[in-house]
Amino acid sequence: MKKVKDILEINKILDMFSKYIKTNLGLNILLNKQISNDKKYIIKEYLKLDEIYKIIENFNELPIYSKLDMYKEIESLKKGSLMDGNKLNELKDEITSTLDLITYFSKNDISSLNLKIIPNLISSLRANTKLYSKIISSISNDGEILDGASKNLYEIRKELRSIDKEIHTRLTKIINSNKDKINGDNYVIRNGHYSIPISSSLKNTILGVVQDISDSGATTFIEPYEIAELENKRSVLELKERDEISKILDSFRSEILFDASNLINNNEVICELDYISAKYKYMKNFNASIPHISSKNIVRLIKARHPLLDQNTVIPNDFIFGEDKTFLLISGPNAGGKTIALKTLATLSYLTKLGLPLTCEEGSEIPLFNNIYLDIGDNQSIESNLSTFSSQISNISYILKNVTNKDLVIFDELCNGTDPKEGEALSIAISKYLIEKGVISGVSSHYQLLKKFGLENEHVLSASFLFDEKKIRPTYKMLLGVSGKSFGFLIANKYGISSNIVEDAKKIYEKNYLSKEDRRIEVIEEKERQLEFKEEKLKTFEKKLSKEQSKIDQEKNKLAIRTEKLNQNKSEEFDRYLDEKYKEINDVYKEFLASKNAKKAMEKLAKISIDDEIDPTISIGDYVLIKGLETKGTVSKVKGNKISVINEDGFTINTNLDTLKKLPKPANKIEKSTNVDNKILKSVDVPSSINLIGYHTYEGVEMLEKYISDCLMNNKTSCRVIHGFGSGRLRTALWEALKKNPHVESFSLCDESNGGGGATSIKLK
Repeated sequence: MKKVKDILEINKILDMFSKYIKTNLGLNILLNKQISNDKKYIIKEYLKLDEIYKIIENFNELPIYSKLDMYKEIESLKKGSLMDGNKLNELKDEITSTLDLITYFSKNDISSLNLKIIPNLISSLRANTKLYSKIISSISNDGEILDGASKNLYEIRKELRSIDKEIHTRLTKIINSNKDKINGDNYVIRNGHYSIPISSSLKNTILGVVQDISDSGATTFIEPYEIAELENKRSVLELKERDEISKILDSFRSEILFDASNLINNNEVICELDYISAKYKYMKNFNASIPHISSKNIVRLIKARHPLLDQNTVIPNDFIFGEDKTFLLISGPNAGGKTIALKTLATLSYLTKLGLPLTCEEGSEIPLFNNIYLDIGDNQSIESNLSTFSSQISNISYILKNVTNKDLVIFDELCNGTDPKEGEALSIAISKYLIEKGVISGVSSHYQLLKKFGLENEHVLSASFLFDEKKIRPTYKMLLGVSGKSFGFLIANKYGISSNIVEDAKKIYEKNYLSKEDRRIEVIEEKERQLEFKEEKLKTFEKKLSKEQSKIDQEKNKLAIRTEKLNQNKSEEFDRYLDEKYKEINDVYKEFLASKNAKKAMEKLAKISIDDEIDPTISIGDYVLIKGLETKGTVSKVKGNKISVINEDGFTINTNLDTLKKLPKPANKIEKSTNVDNKILKSVDVPSSINLIGYHTYEGVEMLEKYISDCLMNNKTSCRVIHGFGSGRLRTALWEALKKNPHVESFSLCDESNGGGGATSIKLK
């Protein structure tokens, strides 16, 4: 299978997959993974992936961290090695990840997910909190052993610090008392010793050990005897410190070995969860899926794509055959996608044997093939001095001797490279042999006789790649159930072969190779291709339509959620407001109980009113009170918080929303005049304007005509109608009525001081 692995470039896929793995041991699991023919094992691998998928989709990504291979570390400790501070910190992180995983699964209720494998893995975790605490208290984040790791270490380091302080104190004293002899301002380190730079001519004035002499010889570096003595003491303490650190690390070694089995198990569980989680991430990013392992030799790969191609641009294809139709015969133009299609089928079959997700849609199924036999590409053997055809035949011979009905066979351009008639005959004979053995096979070919054989044999599923004849380019879309054309003449013409030569070639081809029956078959196949092509376009359109409908449904849901939230917020706001008012009233009541002053309580209660609140429902046409001015009128314009109100005298007042209080609309003040004499006798005053905001158009027109009639009865020469802004329909209807009224001389919109565009001034005859 090594050759198959290389041909299919499986290592490139694994390298791509490895980017999703966090742990070193998880990466080892991937790189050392062997293909399997054990169906139960592969089903279990996919079941683990399915369970991780459910867990992460319902909750969150798993808290995984590990740098260790605990088995190797334990084996090394058994041989006497010690873990240094950095390794112990990695072990601390390992224990942290174990604790985090235990916490993750205790907080998240996964019982409803009906899982079988992952809960057992988690239940096997055992976090050594004692070891964790010891590492925390003994090792710094930089991997250094802390003073508090042991009492002895603390005392040793305390003494070391004391000696260091003493050394610096004495050095300072020596330098200060010998400033005239020193070449420089301070001591220096020479050969790992504190030294004083003394002029060589005065070197005998300071007792000590000569550690170095400058290149010029002018300066001698002397370590004073008293400093050397302190340095010796320091060296002894450093040896003690080293021995104490070894004892501390050895105590860690003992604790780790004591809990070795749990630590190894924790490490393996963490790294396996990491490996399975990487499958999940790969599956999500590549829009891959978990296949069903078929037990009936059925291949059903829906929208399959080769994983090494750009998943955003690759054209997906279906592979649906098996049981009775065991032989997939693909034909069509060169560079049309036949080889990639066969490689896709073989690659996904290989990845199934590794238990990895497949780049195809849910609902796909595939058998677990024992072996995958390939003959793809140029197999010419230079070492064996074999031609392409000889190499291919040698390979085919080996396959045919060993193949069973539990294997997959892939032949690209079967028996190509020899005399066409002989190659054609061989290809049919080989195909018949594979069909008789019931081998799942994928074969590509241009041979006309083989295509005809495929159409006549009930066990063959013909497939072809669509070719865009208008643009003269492949579509890379495979159609099942249809035999394909090579389009050699069309492609030759595109790439510059003379039309005369191409036409001559067509005639030669038709005369020698194309019978009447073949022509009829070509016509039928062409109609089938066109029908399939149209069906494919229809499916694409339906898919787009479905996506658009889904988007609309999502927007509807979002809108419904927003509306519900808005209503809830309004309700909550109103509840808060009522609570405030209740508190105010309750405070007044308590004060009344204490003072028994009813008058004062009534005055305070009178001041508590909801009128002070903003009414957000005010709109054009509402009858309102302008608080403060105590003026009533009709809302003619609303722009955010800015409101225009036309008062009862016809004047426009611009104000804010918080100054208004909505009132019930008053009954119309214009009285019906049934008797002119009676009207005059009663001397009823007709107002200078009529407010029709809020009326329907037909009601407004009727009211306007009555109002003009009343104005004429009272000898008015002008008047005004208030209609507001709104949609403009009311104003249009009123103007139409004014145009037709014989008593109206002229009319126009009022100026800003009298209502502007929200009112019309009328001049009567």
